[in-house]
Amino acid sequence: MIFAGIVAGGCGSRVKSAVIPKQFIEIGGVPVIVRTVRAFLAVDSIDVVYVGIKPDWHEYTDELFERFGIDSRRVKVIDGGADRNGTVMNIAEAIVAEHGENEGDIILTHDAVRPFVTEKIIKDNIEAMREHSACGTYMPAADTIIRSDGDKVLETLNRSELYQAQTPQTFRLWELRRNYYSLSEEQRGKLTDTCSVFTACGEEIYIVMGEAMNFKITTDSDLRMAEMAAVSEERIK
Repeated sequence: MIFAGIVAGGCGSRVKSAVIPKQFIEIGGVPVIVRTVRAFLAVDSIDVVYVGIKPDWHEYTDELFERFGIDSRRVKVIDGGADRNGTVMNIAEAIVAEHGENEGDIILTHDAVRPFVTEKIIKDNIEAMREHSACGTYMPAADTIIRSDGDKVLETLNRSELYQAQTPQTFRLWELRRNYYSLSEEQRGKLTDTCSVFTACGEEIYIVMGEAMNFKITTDSDLRMAEMAAVSEERIK
C-alpha cells in the first residue's frame, strides 16, 4: 500500500502575524492543511493519508476536515510526537497497527505547510520507489552560498553541488522503521529531517526534482506569497 504522512505538529512561531498555528491559517478561503491533504487525496494511488497533529489541536482538525469535506475513509488524524521525526514515527506506528507491516508498503512524508505540492512531484516520488528504498525532493540552489563563522566569509561553496531540500521524502516503511530504531537517542537528536535517518545509516537518497512553488510557509513573507499564489490559482480556475 501507499501511505502519505503529513507532519502538522508545528506551532508556527516564525509567522508573527498568526494567532493560530500556520497550518490552520486560511489562504484563499481554505486552510493550509486542507490544501495540502487535498493535494495527496487527488493522487488515486495513495491509499490513506495520515495527519500527525499536536494533541491539543486534534479535535479542531477533525472538525475542520469535516467542514471542508475531507474524506474520513482515506484520512486519519493522529497525535504527533515531540519533534518532526517523532511525528513521522507516530504515523509509521499507526500505519503498522492498522494495516500491518508489508514489504511493499511505502510512505510519503510531507510538511503540512507546503500546500502547493504538485501531482507531478507526488507521482515522481512514488515512481522513484520502484528502484530505490528512499528518495527526497530537492531543488538546485539558486543563490551563491557561503560558509561563515557568523562574522566573516570562510568559504564560498560550489553551487553546482548544492540543493535545497523540500518534501515529500519517501521511504519503504519497513526500512524507515528499521533504520530509525537502530539509531541511538544521541543520533536521533542530530537528525534534521527524515532523509537524515537513512544517511545516518549510510544509505543513499535518490533525488526527485522539486519545484519553486513547493515552498514551505515559515515566515510572514512566505504567508503573503502563499496568499498571492492562492488568489492566482482561483483566477486561473
